[in-house]
Parts: sequence; structure tokens; C-alpha cells
Amino acid sequence: MSSVLNLSPRLEAVVDLCPKAKVIADIGCDHGLVTAELVLQDKTEEVIATEKSAQCLNKAVSLADSINILQFVSFREGDGFEPTTKHDKIKVAIIAGMGGDEIIKILENKPKKLYDFVLQPMKDAPKLREYLVSHGFKILVDKLVREDNRFYDVIRVTKGKDNLNELELIFGKTNFTDNYEVFYEYLIARQKQLADFKAQVGALASKLQFEYNKIGEALSLFEEQAEN
Repeated sequence: MSSVLNLSPRLEAVVDLCPKAKVIADIGCDHGLVTAELVLQDKTEEVIATEKSAQCLNKAVSLADSINILQFVSFREGDGFEPTTKHDKIKVAIIAGMGGDEIIKILENKPKKLYDFVLQPMKDAPKLREYLVSHGFKILVDKLVREDNRFYDVIRVTKGKDNLNELELIFGKTNFTDNYEVFYEYLIARQKQLADFKAQVGALASKLQFEYNKIGEALSLFEEQAEN
């Protein structure tokens, strides 16, 4: 659904993938847009919004105050889940707008029984996926979202077992099943970007060449599906 606060496509996707729950944590809430949208869409009775930057947290508080939702949010300064307690009874948590490594560090210190998350890594998504499948998470949705000329991964997970093949670890499994248009746009755009760079420098570094090869494999799958 469209957002009340006219969020960016990236943040709108984060909110859309978040299930309704009595208590939702917005870990690293930044300026509080996702926090506010969760309340405005009636997805929760309470948001626990944490942020290690006092300046950002103050902006989040100001936003909540300006739209009269302060009674539905508990704002807390601190890193990750550090400002939360077991008495908060968090049912779902959002961790968005950070690198994959940083998200992994936060997950390492999550509440023991909490497995329902919406994650939005800004980089290192394959490393995050590897962590998830090896630490008791099942990926429900893992799709790319386009915002202007950039593409962002948004991942919804719960508790369970999961097995991903190599291409699914690199690109996200549900991009291959129900996000064809955006995913195809991404593959073509990234392939061209790497090809242009290769033409300039003569050869790609091994990591980029590996990515280029895997993009080719993913595109070949699309061609096979189209023929069938």
C-alpha cells in the first residue's frame, strides 16, 4: 500500500513487508519515518525505536510529536538492541539502512526468542544471507526495490530452516520467482555498468569478474524460463 508519509520506495517496502504485531522494534530508527509509518498504518500498538545518534533520535521524537503519536512510541538512545529489555516483549524488529556486517552484529545480540525481522542491508547482502541460513532463519521474501537509479535489497525472515543455491545467496531467492521486472532491470543495469568499467580498465578485479559471470548465469535462467 502507499505510505501515509510518502516514504521513499525503499522505506515503503520495509513497512509493507513488516507484519502486524503488538510490539515492533525499529532498530536504528534514524529520523523516525518508518517508526511513524508503522503507527499510522495501525501495524502495531507500540514501537520501540532505538538510535545511537542522539541528534537523529531527537529528530525522530520531533516527527512523532508533530503528528501526535508520541504515546505509541518508546524512544531509546543506544546501539542495536542494547536499550531494550526482555520485558519489552518485542515480536518483530526492523533493521534498515545499514551494511550487512553491521546488521549481523546487531542480530548476534538480539533477544533470544526473536526471529521475525525485516532487514534492509545497504551492502554485503550475500554475506547477510549466508549468516541468516546458518543461524536458524528462514527467508520468506527477499526482493530488490528500485529507487531512482539505485536498487535495494529488502528481506523478511522468520524462524526456520532454509537452503539457498549460489545464485539465491548472491541475488535473493524471491527475485527469481515473483520480482521478475525489477530484478531483470537490475541485472541488465549492473551487467552494463561492469562491462563499461571493463572496457575502460581492460580487466575486472576477480571479485567483480565473479559478479559479472553470475549475472550472466542469472540472465540465462531468465531466458530459459521465457522459452518454456
